Amino acid sequence: MNGEELERGSEPLSNEAVRADSPGKLSKPDTRTYKVVHATPSVDNYISLRAATDLTPKSQEATAIGLSNTLFAVQVALCASPDTIIGMGRLIGDGGCFFFLVDMAVLPAHQGKGVGKMIMKELKAWMDNNVPKSGTVLLLADGKAKELYKQYGFVETSGMTISSVGMACRY
Repeated sequence: MNGEELERGSEPLSNEAVRADSPGKLSKPDTRTYKVVHATPSVDNYISLRAATDLTPKSQEATAIGLSNTLFAVQVALCASPDTIIGMGRLIGDGGCFFFLVDMAVLPAHQGKGVGKMIMKELKAWMDNNVPKSGTVLLLADGKAKELYKQYGFVETSGMTISSVGMACRY
């Protein structure tokens, strides 16, 4: 990963459960409180942040493999405690035709404070500079999170064409 690396603590994160930044709130992130880091999260931080935000659990093995295949990642840390990661988002894919925005998560105590927007701003800037013409960026939006993604150019779709639908196979 390019950009600034971050020391990461091993303390588990809060176990409160809510997903993504509240899109209806217009609060601006406080850059004296939060720091954007362009780096893939550690396995422990990734697993803890997913658990604390009620995302589907992933095994240590799957996490280690998946994180090593990240195209670009954003984390948000607390300025006062830079090893405390309170939000993340990643882009994965083939690097040319298809990209998938995944793992958008902000700890509940920091939602509604613009952290999700900080993450999306960084991901969108990377997409604008790195996704080739005709490339497609996909994501799955949970609940009201779709309102956040719409602010960054995403539109609702059942699939790539009017007759297609999304499908999944979980292990």
